[in-house]
Amino acid sequence: MNKSKMSDYWNMGTSIVLGAAFGIVLGALLQNVILWLCFGAGLGVVLGAITMQFKK
Repeated sequence: MNKSKMSDYWNMGTSIVLGAAFGIVLGALLQNVILWLCFGAGLGVVLGAITMQFKK
């Protein structure tokens, strides 16, 4: 069995989903889920785009 690095599983979809999940949790704590969901998903898009630029 091949060992895969974590970077093999990291892509745009993963970063958006993790950002949105983080936004939902933070929004639940701050009682404004929609705002923080959008903020988290946007942050996931930006982080995903940055990491895709450096991925070979």
